[in-house]
Amino acid sequence: MATIVRQRGVAIITALLIVAIAATVSVTMSTRLQLDVRRTGNMIAGEQAYLYALAAESWSQRILKNDRQKNEIDHLGENWAMDVPPIPVEGGYIRGRLTDLQSCLNLNALLEDAPDKPVARPRLERLMTNLGLDNALVQAIIDWLDNDLQTTIPDGAEDVYYMNLERPYRTANRPILSISEMRLIRGFDDPRIYETLLPHVCAFGITAPININTASAEVLRSLADGISPSDVNDIVKQRTEEAFNTIQEFTSFNELGKIITSTEDLSVDTEYFMLTVESTIGQVRIMTYSIIHRSSDGATRVIARSQGAY
Repeated sequence: MATIVRQRGVAIITALLIVAIAATVSVTMSTRLQLDVRRTGNMIAGEQAYLYALAAESWSQRILKNDRQKNEIDHLGENWAMDVPPIPVEGGYIRGRLTDLQSCLNLNALLEDAPDKPVARPRLERLMTNLGLDNALVQAIIDWLDNDLQTTIPDGAEDVYYMNLERPYRTANRPILSISEMRLIRGFDDPRIYETLLPHVCAFGITAPININTASAEVLRSLADGISPSDVNDIVKQRTEEAFNTIQEFTSFNELGKIITSTEDLSVDTEYFMLTVESTIGQVRIMTYSIIHRSSDGATRVIARSQGAY
């Protein structure tokens, strides 16, 4: 009798164990299925968001093409420069913004400076001084860009400096591909310095003139030593009322020609634009950055595209 009871006890325990295993397997399969469904849904949403970003590119190119057909100058009062509110789309929304890449100081222009007549370097140094930053940091940027390993004295930095950091890396020794790369350069790992300078500088591979109709007040002031804050205020006020149609018109204003002696790299129109698009579908959000080139005849093309932080 005792043997039968023991056998029944073992049978019950075995049955309970089987039920527990089956329940565990069922829960595991259900969980994995839910994860697969969520993963697949996110992948589909991500692809959809990316396609919306590409659609925004096409839309922006049409705006830029139409703008060139209407006039030959570019200023902040035009349609392409207007902030567009979020546009609802199926499953989410999309919003984008076009900015003028020729409204800022291109750090890569430092490579184009002639030894006997530097232009980009003194402008960047003036910009940093006016922003309350140490303009000696420009030396570190130049060392990051140039193709040699000779450290500029006293504030430059080459491999000798970067390879002795806690997380070592090498100097790029090439043009900057993204402005966020500036955070790798000696001195710019300080968030305060980086964030202060960021709105007024950019980095793309082609050197282009500065558009005085769209440049920030700080960039305008960096064009020459003798430009005062009141001069900049007058320039901004004038171009808000009516944009400058020629560089000669600009230099004639308030006799700026006596202060700005070099105007070869200034313009009143723009060829290069940055399109920033935020696409949100469901729980998926992507950011895309596209550099759009527009030729003098209005033809546009995307010459660079990236996702994430620019």
